[in-house]
Amino acid sequence: MNFDIATAQSLKITDPEMTELLTQVYVEAGFTTPEEAVTLFEPSAVRSRGIVLGAREKQNSPLAGMIIVVPPDSPARRLAKNNEAEIHLLGVKTQYRRHGLGHQLVEAAIKQAMQNGYTKLVLWTQLSMHGAQRLYESAGFTHVGDIERNSRQFKVYEMALYRIKP
Repeated sequence: MNFDIATAQSLKITDPEMTELLTQVYVEAGFTTPEEAVTLFEPSAVRSRGIVLGAREKQNSPLAGMIIVVPPDSPARRLAKNNEAEIHLLGVKTQYRRHGLGHQLVEAAIKQAMQNGYTKLVLWTQLSMHGAQRLYESAGFTHVGDIERNSRQFKVYEMALYRIKP
């Protein structure tokens, strides 16, 4: 499968598409409660976190996946420091998994962060998200510790970003 990966604006991602994807990936899979999702996945709140990158198989096809690059000046930032960005809400719909889309979205987020001049990317993932952990490690992220948020345990990962000089 070939995917077009671009900003939410370029792909014309609608609020219902975003909500459907995040609900399937996080609520239906048991990583987030329906009560938490109401606030956490409210589309304007999701969009305000940072640069939303999405993926479609082709123009006008359903939203297949998404990821957010959260800049250091975003109120949604939690762990990154100055000139560092975070990755939030990586999600790939079930029917699009096992086609490399998660990896492509992570690579697009890394590229976006580098283009913006950030020196590091930080993310965290629940202990039970083994597939996500393998994906991040295969993309070059390093596990640097663990945290607890809302009575859940998370693994924290980071990746140093280097700008290639022309």
